This record gives sequence, structure tokens and C-alpha cells, in this order.
Amino acid sequence: MRVAITGATGLIGSHCTAQALAAGHDVRMVVRNPAKAADSLVLHGLSPNDAEVYEADLDDHDRLAASLDDIECLIHAGAVFSLDPRQASNMRSVNPRSTRVLLDEAARRDLFRVIHVSSMGVYAADRTNVTPDSPTGPECGAYTGSKISADTAAVTHQEAGRPVVVVCPGGVLGPLDPSPELSDSMAMMRDWVRMRTVALPRSLRIGFVDARDVAAVCVGALDTGPAPARHLLAGHLSTMAEVLATTAELTGRRVRVLGSPAWPLLAMGAVCDLVARTTGNKMPLTAETARLTVGNARAGGLRSVDQSSAADAFGFPSITLRQTLTDTIRWMHDAGHLDSQTAGVLAG
Repeated sequence: MRVAITGATGLIGSHCTAQALAAGHDVRMVVRNPAKAADSLVLHGLSPNDAEVYEADLDDHDRLAASLDDIECLIHAGAVFSLDPRQASNMRSVNPRSTRVLLDEAARRDLFRVIHVSSMGVYAADRTNVTPDSPTGPECGAYTGSKISADTAAVTHQEAGRPVVVVCPGGVLGPLDPSPELSDSMAMMRDWVRMRTVALPRSLRIGFVDARDVAAVCVGALDTGPAPARHLLAGHLSTMAEVLATTAELTGRRVRVLGSPAWPLLAMGAVCDLVARTTGNKMPLTAETARLTVGNARAGGLRSVDQSSAADAFGFPSITLRQTLTDTIRWMHDAGHLDSQTAGVLAG
């Protein structure tokens, strides 16, 4: 089938592109930067000529609508993804509006299947158990608020009986990130791996999912499984202490994990936001990240997520967290994001 993929140069979108091509689909990459599209294809071991590249910004609604010309299916993985407070107004505007434009246009053209990439972040930070029927919200900030609004737009189309599949990934990791500075979740993992001592709430427990597993569900859902449908892709639920212990074991480096109260993070997040807005520098913590962390930790962490629909239809997840961490750290070293001392054994 002819598939349009928005955000095709992002971590999830690039893996969707590679897997869609491997599955025999004709792919149109809908991207802001055509040069980055070519680099992304090469990164995945493909030729720049293997996919059609279509230039369109998410806020150029006419171009977005036209990107669906002669298209049968859509994977909408494009979004402004940042926890940087300087991007707040942009996210609140672009993410919901671009989603509505694309889904409305897909409905008008009667596309066979639409896959909307949402986020586990649409659920309340203090929710300990999540099912596909759980209500979304409330938001923790601009990013989660924008994703909730976009998710609501997709659900509206589902309720109208249109073939829209919503997937909600957790914290996404994995090799082959096309972003020169790494996507936010990958940059955060890089920074954690670099640390010798980490202080964080021991009750913090979230889901980590491999980008390759997310892409497998997105591409598989183009012609398999029911639609409308909602697939929760939290992945492997783990405490940060468990994740860091695994990275220490894999790299052979000692990492000391200290417990810390949750409440100081809120003050630190507020200060970091102020500094970011004042100086224009990106900070290691934001108020939204702090609210997400504190809400999760105070509730005792995310305890269960019903991922059965994706497990039944696609065998999700197929990649262990240990394998994801191994592949991610090894690739980060090979790509120059981690030095040999930090990657340790995995640098060999």
C-alpha cells in the first residue's frame, strides 16, 4: 500500500519508515527537512531513493492535506516533542491542529487505515493502573496537554466509526535515532548513563519501550487487527533504579543510586524553567518533567498497563528491556554520543 508517514525523521517515524519499506509498502516521508530524510534512510541502511520525500511543516495545513494525495494509509508520528518550556505555545498550537487537519483530510479521502501515535503521557501522572478505557488527563504541562488534545481528536474520529488506530508508547528508547542531538527520551537516557551517582525517588516506576517494537505495531496495524482500536505500548514497567542497575551491569561501570524525596523536584523544575526562559539555554530538568516524576512517585509508580490488544495482534513487546538498553548504549557509543569509558564493555 501507499503509506504517508509524518515525523518520518524522528526516532519512531524513522523506524516506521524502515519497517514499512521492509514490509513492501510504498512510503512517502512527510518531513520538514528533506536533507534529514535522506540521512535518516542511510542511517537505517537504506538508499535515499527508497522512499518518496515530501516537504511539509506541521503548521502548513495546505501542504499537510496535499501530502495525502494518492495515499491509502497514514502513520501520523509527527509532533513537536519537547519538554522545553520555550516550546510550550508552539506545542499547544501545532500538535492538536496538525492532527485534526490530517485526520479530517484522511476521513474526507476515505483512507483505508490511519495510525495516530499518541503517548502514555496522556494519562494522569499519578495513575497506577491504565487500560484502553482509562480516561485521559489531566495534563502536567504543555507537551502532555497538546498530546491529550491530539488524542481527543483521534478518538472523535474513532467514535464516528473511522478506521483510526491509536497507539500510546511509553518512554521510547532504541538505536538509530536520526536527531543529531538525540530525541528527549534518548538524551535523558544518555545523561543517566553518564552519571556515577544518581539521586531520584525510589518509587518512580514507568514504562520503557523499544522504538522498533512501536514501529512494528504501527506498521502491522496498517493491514492487521481491528480498526478503530487503541493499543497501549508502555513496554516494560521498571523503576529507574532497576534500569540503572542493568546499565551498570551491561557497561561494567559502577553506578550509585540514591533515594531522594520527590517534592524538591518541583522547586528545581520551576527554577530550571525560569533559567531556560531567561537565558535561552536548555536545562536538564523542566517543571513539566518534575510534575510527571513527582505525580508518579507519590502514587507509588505505574503498576500495571493493559497491553493485551497489542500483544494478541502483534506479539508486543518482542524485544526485552535488557536488549534495548544494550543496543541503545552500543549505538550511542558508535554514533559518538557516549565515550568509550562511559559505554564500558559495550564499547568493545
